[in-house]
Amino acid sequence: MPLNQAQPSRPDLPIGDSSEQLANRYLVSAALARLTQEHRDVLGQLYFRGSSVAQAAHALGIAPGKVKSRTYYALRALRLAIEELRGIE
Repeated sequence: MPLNQAQPSRPDLPIGDSSEQLANRYLVSAALARLTQEHRDVLGQLYFRGSSVAQAAHALGIAPGKVKSRTYYALRALRLAIEELRGIE
């Protein structure tokens, strides 16, 4: 789309709230701090670095199946930590 053309308004899209984004970042950061180092490492490789399972396995020095297993348990632990931090039981 050329720069001189205005983009149509999208009332169906929510307007970003920076305070909510900041609170979410804090929540995820605090939840990650509760995880084991192994869980943080595998999530860091897959979600923050964007590595494939094979790349993460090589970087961490573990088998690809172990990456998948740790990821499953890490995400489960992260979800539980977030729920605890929010006060949801």
